[in-house]
Amino acid sequence: MNASLKQPKLALGLIEVGLTMAGIVAAITPLALWAAWSETVFYTILSVGCGAFLVYIGLARDGGYLTGEQYAEADAMGLKSWRQRREDWERLHMDDRAVGRRQRSIKGDASREFSLMLRVACGLILTAAAMFTALWAILETYYGS
Repeated sequence: MNASLKQPKLALGLIEVGLTMAGIVAAITPLALWAAWSETVFYTILSVGCGAFLVYIGLARDGGYLTGEQYAEADAMGLKSWRQRREDWERLHMDDRAVGRRQRSIKGDASREFSLMLRVACGLILTAAAMFTALWAILETYYGS
């Protein structure tokens, strides 16, 4: 393997490891803040969590440079190009009836999936409530006053 090709892959792999670690730290930060036992620990955890977010943003931007994504200087995060691609896509598919049918189908599928998810969640909540009520009744019968 060519050494010039191996270095960007290694750097990209290290950036992905850094992104993973920063993401884990950022995800754990709210729980750690909740469990902080003193003001000093709270502010230390808060600063580490904010630093993890900044590291994540920086590594994501560096990873973009390694993969060849270039952003304009005035364009923070490539939003102009994203907006332009979205407008082009909408203009291209404005009159395409098949795309419109698929979009309506996807929306219908999403509402059906959401209603199924809601029914399952309500069923699980009711089942858990019934089990806890039955357990409470049994314990109250045997050990109650």
